[in-house]
Amino acid sequence: MNVAQDLTRQTPLFYRGDFDQKVVTADNGAKVNSDYLRFIRDGSWGKVGWSEVRPGVFAITGLGFNNHVFVESERGLILFDTGTNIGTGREILKIKRQFSDRPVVAIIYSHHHYTQAAQPIIDAFPEEDIAIYAHPQLEQNLLEFKAGAGSAVMRRAQMQTGMYLPQHGEDAALMYGFSTPRFADNDGGNLGHVSPTHLVADEEEVAIDGQRVVFYHTSSDATDSLTVHFPELELVLHNAAIMPMMFPLYTLRGERYRVAEDLIQGIDRIRQLRPHYMVGCHGFPVIGEAAIQALATHHRDAYAYLLQQTIRGINLGRNPDQLVRDIQLPPSLRDQDCLFAAYIDPEYIVRGIYRGLVGWWADDAAEIHPPEPEEYHRALVDGFGGSGPMIAAAQRAFDEKKYNLAAKLMSSVVMVEPALLQAKQLKAAALRKMAQATPTGIQTRNFLLTEALALEGKIDKRKPPAGGGMPPPGLDMILSAPPGTHIRLLENAINPAPIVGIHAVIKFSYTDLNLNFGFALRHGAGEFMEEAPSEPDLHISLTRPVWAEIILGKRSFAESQRQGSVNVVGDSDLLAKVTQAFADVWGQP
Repeated sequence: MNVAQDLTRQTPLFYRGDFDQKVVTADNGAKVNSDYLRFIRDGSWGKVGWSEVRPGVFAITGLGFNNHVFVESERGLILFDTGTNIGTGREILKIKRQFSDRPVVAIIYSHHHYTQAAQPIIDAFPEEDIAIYAHPQLEQNLLEFKAGAGSAVMRRAQMQTGMYLPQHGEDAALMYGFSTPRFADNDGGNLGHVSPTHLVADEEEVAIDGQRVVFYHTSSDATDSLTVHFPELELVLHNAAIMPMMFPLYTLRGERYRVAEDLIQGIDRIRQLRPHYMVGCHGFPVIGEAAIQALATHHRDAYAYLLQQTIRGINLGRNPDQLVRDIQLPPSLRDQDCLFAAYIDPEYIVRGIYRGLVGWWADDAAEIHPPEPEEYHRALVDGFGGSGPMIAAAQRAFDEKKYNLAAKLMSSVVMVEPALLQAKQLKAAALRKMAQATPTGIQTRNFLLTEALALEGKIDKRKPPAGGGMPPPGLDMILSAPPGTHIRLLENAINPAPIVGIHAVIKFSYTDLNLNFGFALRHGAGEFMEEAPSEPDLHISLTRPVWAEIILGKRSFAESQRQGSVNVVGDSDLLAKVTQAFADVWGQP
């Protein structure tokens, strides 16, 4: 028996009933893993507070996802990170008054996730010319997120953060700080990103209002992350892969591959700086060089172990399921409090590394061209002798606490007979058992419960959550983006069927900005062009606010043309086909 297999035997699995005895009831009735409840309730996300890290450095913790750190400078305060919406920015300013009446004179963005509370900070100090420092890739990453699978990720992010879950009862979300803050006022949930004024190079040293600051480029959950060193203060602020729990090298909501080697390098940079004070985007401040070194090294070694063993397993010909079975952290790392699996199960990291390094195919030649899911699952159900025997087998698995097996078997029945209530209920029951027992409460619990509620017909996860959730983009957000952004986004909104065989070039003119862009359609694919074509097949002229309202669905393109707010020059038949191709964005003709 190899060491990896021996470790697997020692590792309990929540989806096989090993943590059922850990299920407890929270104050709002939520049934949850006791270790996770203790972690989220008593840790840095449990309640909003602030502390003085060292003289002149103050950290606000527990307000939403991330921390907010103020560093005193000659005239005022340097703020490290804003937050996820305008209301958060206003709350930051209220809390700041408890420890300082100084103005904010500069802002540093750790990465693009927490820039959306900047506007109220800027507005609060109109007499200050507030500089904003950021990684050069920050705005490009924001744009690529919107242009790519951003809508799908945001939908799944709402599931991840428990926005579909009730506030009370066994399925309730745990309403501690690791969620987007919600505000009763009309615009508190809106977004307030402000573009950076200073893009900093790796190892660039800058004097910010009398403070010496050195910036280091870091890759963690975003490639535009910064580690910020205040040498005179022995202080490091960072978005490196160091948290009060295991860092999410992969997240179930889906994002680009997070390169483990780069994450480890970012941790090693902090180890080399050897600060005495450290505050990350998440978690309580850490004080003391020895404590910081130990925390960083434990994280570094955990990710290095998972990376190295996954690569070793790949080279031995193992597929992802075999790797997950064989690779577990050794107890010396697994039992560290700072590596508690509150956010990410190590299994997800292993699978994520495999997919990032090798791709989707896992050496089974039958999976190169698999059958249609409906056909495959029908064959499985028929092989059991029908849905009844398969449900009976799943029930036996459930009774034996093989919850993952029960859920998987019922996936086949639900696929084949989507209206069969018994199959839906059994799958929901298995998912709920796993949700209640998992220590990975920040995402796994919420995804499992969301799916269970959907199976039971209690929610429709295809629609936005009833509680509001994450706000859709507003007019101000669209108008604050670079002018060509939402023309570029058309690349991912094309229905190719209406334009089969059409090669066309479109010129877009913003009449209020005197700006022109181009967009080519070829073979059903699109190409955005910064430089407008001189001889377009269609010339579309409109103001940018009208374009923004079309994008937001407040008016249709065809309606706007009829009303005269959109002018089109070109062949009417071609326009009709192009309008149909963009109907998802422009509205129905």
